[in-house]
Amino acid sequence: MQKLSKDALASFNQDITAILSKQQLQHYNNDIIKYYKNRLLALRAGHKIAEIEIYLRNKLDFCLTHIIGKEWIRKPKSLNIIKAKTHIPLEQLNHDQILSSLMLGEIIELIKQYDIRHYMFDLKKMDFKKYYADNRIIGYINGRKNRFSNVTKVDFVLNLIRNIRNRAFHWENLYKITIKNNKPFPRITHKAYGTKIGVMPEMILVFLDDLIENINNEVLMKYKNIEIKFDLKANPSK
Repeated sequence: MQKLSKDALASFNQDITAILSKQQLQHYNNDIIKYYKNRLLALRAGHKIAEIEIYLRNKLDFCLTHIIGKEWIRKPKSLNIIKAKTHIPLEQLNHDQILSSLMLGEIIELIKQYDIRHYMFDLKKMDFKKYYADNRIIGYINGRKNRFSNVTKVDFVLNLIRNIRNRAFHWENLYKITIKNNKPFPRITHKAYGTKIGVMPEMILVFLDDLIENINNEVLMKYKNIEIKFDLKANPSK
């Protein structure tokens, strides 16, 4: 096997384009400032998503413990959704160990499986048009056109949270949009009930803040923002 020289390794370490990859930077028109603006948005969104994810996980447990009992987590329909994260079988883990291992996707599927979406948020007053002007307020339920119920809205919201989380946590371009006939469309969307609901890039943090405020907990609202400062005034590659 050929060995790499110290000079070659040092050269890589000094080349920001090599570190970030040319392919990745092409998504930002080779503008490193745009790349780091997206990173900043992802970090800020990630903090808010973490708050919401922890809330959903523990609210799920609170509701099902009261409705079914603490053993809800070991029921077959729960274990059909929950995946083992280590070599230790789920049956050998205690309740809190299993609960703390849940991924956001599993939390959302469990909420749907046990039909407790209405306990998660009260979104009767939420207007999806706030996050993208062409969002609808009606969909097709059982073949009939209806205004979105609270459960329907929660369904959309849970999937939009998961969509944002996946993009943010994999450092994808959250500012990316689709242009059709010179009209912008959001890339963060969820389609259900015969319609599609989206969130525009500039509304991502607003959307997440609205959900945190909907929980109506003083501590969560106090710490919903984290201070992160980047110097984004000049492109360091130029």
